[in-house]
Amino acid sequence: MDVWVQGICARHSHLKATDLSATCSWLAQTNPHFLQRSLELADLVADLNMDQASVKAAIIYRLVRSSQFDDKEFIAIAGAEAAAIAQAVAAMAGTSLLELSNSALLEKEHRDQVENVRGMLASLIDDVRVAVVKLAERVLALRYAKNYEHARRERIALEAQNIFAPLAGRLGIWQLKWELEDLSLRYTNEQTYMQIARQLKSKRGDREVQVEHMVDQVRGLLRGHGIDAEVFGRAKHIFSIWRKMQKKGVSLEQVHDVRAVRIVVGTLAECYAALGVIHNTWQHIPNEFDDYVAAPKENGYRSIHTAVVAPDERTLEIQIRTKGMHVDAELGVCAHWSYKDGSTSARDYGAKMDWLRQVMEWHEELAGTETLSTLLRHRVSRERIYVATPRGHVLDMPVGSTVLDFAYRVHTDVGHACRGARVNGIPAPLHQVLESGQQVEVDAGGHGKPHRDWLETDLDYISTDRARAKLTHYFRNLGQQQQIGIGRSLLHSRLKCLGVVMPLQAYAEDLLAWVDCDRIETVYQRLGSGELMLTPVLTQLLKLRQQAEELNFAEASRSGAFPQLFRFRIRGENRQGLLHDLTQQVSDMGLTITETTGRVSNPDGQAIITLDLELHGWAESIKFVSYTVHIEGVLELERLPGGNSGR
Repeated sequence: MDVWVQGICARHSHLKATDLSATCSWLAQTNPHFLQRSLELADLVADLNMDQASVKAAIIYRLVRSSQFDDKEFIAIAGAEAAAIAQAVAAMAGTSLLELSNSALLEKEHRDQVENVRGMLASLIDDVRVAVVKLAERVLALRYAKNYEHARRERIALEAQNIFAPLAGRLGIWQLKWELEDLSLRYTNEQTYMQIARQLKSKRGDREVQVEHMVDQVRGLLRGHGIDAEVFGRAKHIFSIWRKMQKKGVSLEQVHDVRAVRIVVGTLAECYAALGVIHNTWQHIPNEFDDYVAAPKENGYRSIHTAVVAPDERTLEIQIRTKGMHVDAELGVCAHWSYKDGSTSARDYGAKMDWLRQVMEWHEELAGTETLSTLLRHRVSRERIYVATPRGHVLDMPVGSTVLDFAYRVHTDVGHACRGARVNGIPAPLHQVLESGQQVEVDAGGHGKPHRDWLETDLDYISTDRARAKLTHYFRNLGQQQQIGIGRSLLHSRLKCLGVVMPLQAYAEDLLAWVDCDRIETVYQRLGSGELMLTPVLTQLLKLRQQAEELNFAEASRSGAFPQLFRFRIRGENRQGLLHDLTQQVSDMGLTITETTGRVSNPDGQAIITLDLELHGWAESIKFVSYTVHIEGVLELERLPGGNSGR
């Protein structure tokens, strides 16, 4: 034990040997069975450059979790800080953070899980050292999981893969992230893991010789151009190899970065100078180039990635970064968790904590309906785009973000009041997907309220967690009568737009059974709150009506009920571009216009446009009218008799 203390303090000069020895001696006397794993956990935490309290928390964690002593004794032995960290980590171990079964959670299970997630996120925000110790503890749990029964091993692995590895990535702690990913893959997909491991092992000798040769070449090349750099081979982890094979549909031999080197230089200018030397010497592979220095990843990761064709005609991945970037890349938030000033490190740390606060806020606003793993996966894994405001402020957003997502990214009130937008100066629908480099100007005049249609999943108005959380929170916090009114209006207005006249009560019993409600007002309320989506409910209602008319729905489709010719009359403001926007919407949905007419009515001067469309099902029909009623200037949409009406 004394040898361990001396060794860890020799590696980390900021740690105090006497203090650690006292804590270790107490643990050895109290419960020697915990000593080995406790010291392993403390090793992991110390190697992340964490402080004395964090290392001591790791030493006493297992004893705290076993609840053998009271808080006062832990404080007396390890100090208040270490005891608080260990207790916060132990508090997370009570309930799984994953759904406990594939079926819907029991009410108590669900409530416990939601509270556990909130408690975890609150602890992480309050003191990020809790996150570091928890992540290290999960790595250690995975190392020992090979000795557990299958069900327990799989639960630990899935939790690590879906929650803790993304969290480690978001906090930038790559030393832990890669091991969490590799070990979780080993237990969840053992055959694939072992196959890749065997292939790597069989060629390890040759690969190490090749990489060392490339390291010498790169080092000499840079030195010849006056660039002083550390160059070393970089191990590629099995999970990242597997993920790249899956994503690109390639074999192990085709994965570019199985052979990889890393270049660490002193300054930012030397990063780009080294890149120039590499690209001028060897042919680079364009689609394998990423500049995360100019455009850092959302978690703050900065590095230049490129791949080249080496002299042996095989690919070689190269990463280029400064020493500061390298420390941040390996240790993430651990590299600067204690900064309190206005330095870059403090801003990076603040950004990570802001992200955790957002996840907690969204989880609360969604009332636990989104699992933590879903939120983390969305926030971490999605690639980013960069979109500008009219004043030139650049916002980063996930790929797939829409105009409405952008409005909510600016501010919740801007999102709620959004009624239109211009993308690069051109009017755009709210569901238009944005691309990097575009400028978006949102029309949010007045104090508008959000439309319930924006939550409809099949309309794709939003794709980000932020927008969905804000909308869900808004509609679920309305009064019951407001929700009923919104749901009733939504359902009946769509029926009217589709030209369907039906006595709802005639089909109420079957509809209530289908949605598992006791009365029609409950259906309206769940529609208005966003708990139920309109399209499936409305489609089921139309299906019940068709069945009541003694038509088999599937047979009717084959016999000509769909495709149908729908004739719509649109009354709107006589503004320039209205017809263009309508036809553009038709085109975007891949529909066919068989005929169109337009005129200006007198004396009100409104535009009257008639469209004949071929539609292929009720879901498509509902989607068309739902989009059309929100086009700027549209005042009324109704279906007219004409063609194969289907009524």
